[in-house]
Amino acid sequence: MRTSVRQALCAWVLGSLVPLSFAGCGSGDESTSGTGGAGGTGGTTGAGGVAGASGTTGSGGAAGAGGAGPTGVVAAGVRWVGRVDLTNAQQPRFSWSGTGFVARFTGTSLAIQINSSAAFIFKAVVDGTPGAAFTIPGGQQTANIATGLSAGTHVVELYRQTEGSQGDSQLLGVTVGGGALTAPPAPPPRLIEVIGDSISCGYGTLGTLGDSDCFPTESHWDTYGAVAARALGADIHTIAMSGQGAYRNYGGDMNDTLPMVYTRALTNDATPAWDFRTQAQAVIVNLGTNDINGGDPGTPFETAYTGLLAAARAKYPGALIVCIIGPLLSGTELSTMQAHILASVNARLAAGDHNVEFFDQIATQTSDKEACQYHPDPAENQIMANQIVAELRARLGW
Repeated sequence: MRTSVRQALCAWVLGSLVPLSFAGCGSGDESTSGTGGAGGTGGTTGAGGVAGASGTTGSGGAAGAGGAGPTGVVAAGVRWVGRVDLTNAQQPRFSWSGTGFVARFTGTSLAIQINSSAAFIFKAVVDGTPGAAFTIPGGQQTANIATGLSAGTHVVELYRQTEGSQGDSQLLGVTVGGGALTAPPAPPPRLIEVIGDSISCGYGTLGTLGDSDCFPTESHWDTYGAVAARALGADIHTIAMSGQGAYRNYGGDMNDTLPMVYTRALTNDATPAWDFRTQAQAVIVNLGTNDINGGDPGTPFETAYTGLLAAARAKYPGALIVCIIGPLLSGTELSTMQAHILASVNARLAAGDHNVEFFDQIATQTSDKEACQYHPDPAENQIMANQIVAELRARLGW
């Protein structure tokens, strides 16, 4: 029903590609010894060794005339943010909104080789400064992420903005110009997980009410969850799909509802399952907006929603679970869904789970904050983020 993101041209870069070996999140395992790249001429450096399976790092290429060879592939590679399929550990796949990586390197540029099933939007942050979102065409591409940097150490973050329902991306390698990857920064001590629908994806957030296609203006970076996470110094994992609900979806079907996809590493694939390797301290659930399309979903919604809360609790025994609804509903629809969510929260409280709450302070957005297809614009997302930040600080001492 909704078209995929429009394709756009992407810059290409020249340089030596460094495939990476990923055995998990965080620093990852070391790669096997690789063959050093040939030394450059005229003072350029040689390429690093090619990564293999787990083992020791590869040797750097021999120095070219007047140059010094790098130390080779850095085993730590990159630090992933979000869920990643590591079935092929050297070429990880990812799809959920906001999923990406953080890399640190010495050099003057960084590019990636990536293979995506369609044209997707990405957001890069270079040395703490976010850049404009850009589109990488589908298929295997080499995309320029940071260029023209001063010689020295830099940190680059890259996050996917197009939601996972549109397809997968696969990181094939990283190119560093004039240097090499080093160990990535350590993850922050906090993790927030968001479970939701199009509002949590950032569907159409940067668009206008008159737009007919909202995917080209999708921006997870500007969602309430991402804004709140940055304010709190936390990583964010967003498990969200446009049009989906807890019990039934916007179109009335019951396929791939959020309880059904919650344990997936990739949005559209039942396997592999995500292993929940990192513990979230807070889980935000924003569902129900799609469930009420077509009428009151009734007790079946409460059953499905309560089951989702139980599933999240099983994965995160110590997390605060905060249930919200909004900001698109109003009137009877809003009060109906608030009652169902409160009933589900009360069911969990009765079951002995005293670390779950219904936060009912998300107000209906005003007409001046409507983006594509009435979705919240950045200003509305900021309002929601401020409320969530205040609540998490009050409850968790953040």
